Amino acid sequence: MRILEKMKNLTDKECPVESLRNEVKQSKCNECGKCVFGYEGAAQLIMTLQDITEKKGKSDDLALLQDLCGMIKSQCLCEDGIHLADACLYAFEEYGDVFEAHIAKKGCIAGVCKSFMTYHILAEECIGCGECIDACEEDAIIGKKRFVHIIDQDECIRCGACVDACEEDGFL
Repeated sequence: MRILEKMKNLTDKECPVESLRNEVKQSKCNECGKCVFGYEGAAQLIMTLQDITEKKGKSDDLALLQDLCGMIKSQCLCEDGIHLADACLYAFEEYGDVFEAHIAKKGCIAGVCKSFMTYHILAEECIGCGECIDACEEDAIIGKKRFVHIIDQDECIRCGACVDACEEDGFL
């Protein structure tokens, strides 16, 4: 029941896909194991929702998730599985456009899912101090002192350490 309430009370700054994934991860069905549909169903929900939040979602994932929730709801042996399925079905119905944006447009409307973010250094703001280079543990920032730096998007893990280190507000 808690998951459904959480999904009904999301704000504009919360991503329904990420919130649902987190709630399913915390579901009692992950620990129970008394029935296949609750335990394995929750595991499949988590994996598919994880794929969607990491830009790996496929066009048929939403339909697959809806079918899976229907099976969980009809075959689960406890109330927890039924509540889990109901919350997921509510989220798919209420926030279907957000799920579709994640899958088809590869974008997170709330700006929460890190995989959909990119960091860019603003050339007009960067003074080439090197603070962002020092803060980046992945060595994803290229540049020399007093020159504008560049972020290698393939190396960047989107941790935000560079933004926190920059005193010039040189990031977008």
